Amino acid sequence: MARGKSNKLAPFEKLLTIMVTGKPVTKDEIEATLGNEIHMYRLSTYMWHIKVNANGVIKVIKEGRKAVAYQIMNPDEIKKYMNTTGINKAGFTPGQATKITRINKLADLNATPVVAEVEAEVVADELEVTEVTE
Repeated sequence: MARGKSNKLAPFEKLLTIMVTGKPVTKDEIEATLGNEIHMYRLSTYMWHIKVNANGVIKVIKEGRKAVAYQIMNPDEIKKYMNTTGINKAGFTPGQATKITRINKLADLNATPVVAEVEAEVVADELEVTEVTE
């Protein structure tokens, strides 16, 4: 059973909302505005999605071998894509989301251990079973 189209934007679509002007956007600007909403280590993947899905032409501005900024060379086509797919209607505002939280250790959850209680119940059950079988 189909549920319908989600109103959530894909990460590359969020990136498009910043780059649609056609001006160069530095990696620092992207991280400052979308750092809480996208994964920065996947930036090249998002650029590939823009090329393939939105038919965007992206110019990479480099210092030496490092990419410093990105620029969309066909902003008019990208604006048409954004209108047809409903990205503009989604009402997305860059930089409004909260930080993505990741849990690396159990201590991050602030949970209390339950293992001691479970072991006591198991030991009590085993004692009852051994008394019945004798």
